[in-house]
Amino acid sequence: MTSKTRHARDDGFAPLILLALAAVLVGVFVLPRFGRGLEGKAAPDFALPVVFGGEQNARVRLSEQRGKLVLLDFWASWCGPCRAQSKVLASLQKRLGNDALTVIGVNVSDSSDAAQRYLQAEKPPWIVLEDDEGEAHAAYRVQELPTLVAIDREGKVFAVRRRFMPESELIALLEAMRKGS
Repeated sequence: MTSKTRHARDDGFAPLILLALAAVLVGVFVLPRFGRGLEGKAAPDFALPVVFGGEQNARVRLSEQRGKLVLLDFWASWCGPCRAQSKVLASLQKRLGNDALTVIGVNVSDSSDAAQRYLQAEKPPWIVLEDDEGEAHAAYRVQELPTLVAIDREGKVFAVRRRFMPESELIALLEAMRKGS
C-alpha cells in the first residue's frame, strides 16, 4: 500500500469520526436540556381521546386535573423500556393509590391496534389517551420514550424525565414534588 493510498483512506474516516463526535456531544449536552425549558412553567394543556380505562372516545383535558399530582407517561407498545416503566408505575400506583397520584398514559407513535392489544393484555390501572395528532408530545417536546412529566397541584411542570425511572427514583421525585406544593 502506498502512502498516497493510505492517506486517502485515512481522510475518509476523519469526517465520520467528527460526525460521531458531534452526535455524542449533541446527545450528552443538548438533548437533555430540551425538557428543562418546561420545568416551573404552566403545563401545556391538551384534550385527548380516551382509549383505555375510561369512557371510550371521551376526551380528557389536562387542565381538569389541577389540584392533583399528575404523572404523564408518554409511551408506545413497541418500546421495551416503556413496558418496563408501565410495570413500575402500576406497582407505584397500587402502593400509593389514586388519591395520592394521578397517572395518565399518553400513547404516541403507535398503531391503534398494537396499542389496544398491549393495553388489553397489561390492563394498566390508569386512564390512557391517544395522541394521534401529536398535540401533546409536541407540546412536551417528547423526543425519547418513555418520557415522564411530573405536574404539581398548581398545574406547573415539576420535572421531565426522558428515560426509564426505577421506583425508588419515582418515589423521591414524588416526595420532592409534594414538599414543593
